[in-house]
Amino acid sequence: MLPTRRGLLLGALATPMLAMPALAQAPWRPNRPVRVVVPFPPGGATDMLARLISQRLGDRLGQPLVVEDRPGGVGVVASQNILASPADGHALILATCDTHTVMPAANPKLPFRAEDFVPVTGIANVVMALIARPGLGTANLQQFLEKARGAQPALTYGSYGVATVSHAAGEMVKQAARLDLTHIPYGGAGPAMLAATADQVDVTVVPVAVGQPQRGRSNMLAVLSAERFPLVPEVPTMAEAGMPVIADAWIGLLAAPGTPRPVAEALHAAVAEVLSTADFAETLKTNGFSQLGYGPARYAEYLKAEAARWGKVVREAHITLEG
Repeated sequence: MLPTRRGLLLGALATPMLAMPALAQAPWRPNRPVRVVVPFPPGGATDMLARLISQRLGDRLGQPLVVEDRPGGVGVVASQNILASPADGHALILATCDTHTVMPAANPKLPFRAEDFVPVTGIANVVMALIARPGLGTANLQQFLEKARGAQPALTYGSYGVATVSHAAGEMVKQAARLDLTHIPYGGAGPAMLAATADQVDVTVVPVAVGQPQRGRSNMLAVLSAERFPLVPEVPTMAEAGMPVIADAWIGLLAAPGTPRPVAEALHAAVAEVLSTADFAETLKTNGFSQLGYGPARYAEYLKAEAARWGKVVREAHITLEG
């Protein structure tokens, strides 16, 4: 049978469609400036990371990133701002282990949890260190342990606040080394470090980057990480002394609830490009950070694991802060 005129016409129309390859959908891109809300005042490690990455990330997204410092309520003010923002990728929070893991575990009344947000990307970890005051007379970890175990009254340790990673890490040191230490909280890592250099507290637990500039006026006894940190390669880990205290603190981007997965993936891809450059990797290291680089799926699982890990520490140390 010969083909009909209609059949030939339909065939002619269908052939190009069948032959045409499927067009890949272009990745999402912002159409206006992206706000990055930081839950701390200017000058801290989180604010510093936001400003380090914002320009390069804006270049890749084609829109500027505007860093907004919104301190208050240990992350409450900043988090509620994002929870009330449109779910379109134009408002992010640079969340931390302090604000979205340790604090929620210590305060069940806190009006948010990390799982309330859409995970975008895990950017970096802050590496913590155990640092002794100069007048304590302990040049290394072993000397500190010997002095602490025989001290009457108990030695003191400073943190950068109640129910923070610094506080919880100090409790981890106490438990691992079987020490009796008295907690003295300060209003930030800087004040906690200054208290140690002024011999006002026996040891303190602060980020390596905070302690490094004060090495001439204090003794960095150990880093609280699985491996030695490149910024201070001569400082041992507590694990090397048989006490595996891992107290690194994550920093990453979260988006408003309901943000579409393609938006989160596109934002992560842009961050990954920034992290992959050699000069930025070096910048992170010299500022006391180690890279994470987790995408949305892996970041979500990581946050769950971190909530379980730090929740156990908080419960065992009886750290509470209910509003």
